[in-house]
Amino acid sequence: MRRLLGKIRRADAAYGLIADGDKIAVGLSGGKDSVALLALLDVYRRFAPNSFTLQAFTVRLGEPFDPAPLAAFCKERAIPYTVRDTDLLDTLRREKNPCALCARLRRGVLSNMAAEAGCNKLALGHHRDDALETYLMSALSEGRFYSLAPKAQMERAGITVIRPLIDAREEAVADLCRRYALPTVKNPCPVDGHTRRAEIKALIREMDGRFPGGKDNLCRALQKSREKEETP
Repeated sequence: MRRLLGKIRRADAAYGLIADGDKIAVGLSGGKDSVALLALLDVYRRFAPNSFTLQAFTVRLGEPFDPAPLAAFCKERAIPYTVRDTDLLDTLRREKNPCALCARLRRGVLSNMAAEAGCNKLALGHHRDDALETYLMSALSEGRFYSLAPKAQMERAGITVIRPLIDAREEAVADLCRRYALPTVKNPCPVDGHTRRAEIKALIREMDGRFPGGKDNLCRALQKSREKEETP
């Protein structure tokens, strides 16, 4: 946990993620990344340079999904928790590659929930592997380089999206969940494991096998480019 907290602290300092008095909504999908993020931010707020509060929000897509373990997890930490039911799954089933649309729709619902609750920031559990996959997927599929920003403004909702785990390894996040037996709940996905993102993940594994250390080098290059952009 200490190393991941260090990653959050450094990302906070490098990208100016958290300001004093922030009310942070955490998107809690039930997956390992979001659950780990909430657990880490709960600890981080005890020694962070700026004081902030936490709330957690889950978007239920439209199929049976039991958030009880997540509710208990939040209650243990005295973190307010809200679940919102939607019919997004019906829309997503009609899409051939629904990942980007799903992310955009869920982020929109979460930002609205956060604004309604008086939060000014929305924390998402994307890590460095997500950032690299998005970067390569946009280049190969759309002919442009696009990556997940550590901090981005959602003008319509007046919410700032932050990604405190942006420089953390996925394997470290997964290890944290195992070590501390953090509760995860599978949120239904109509194309789970059969997406363009899954193909990119497999491509990165193959590339890293042929060029040992290649993945880490790409991640470091991406991190350096972000930090350069943040430097005045």
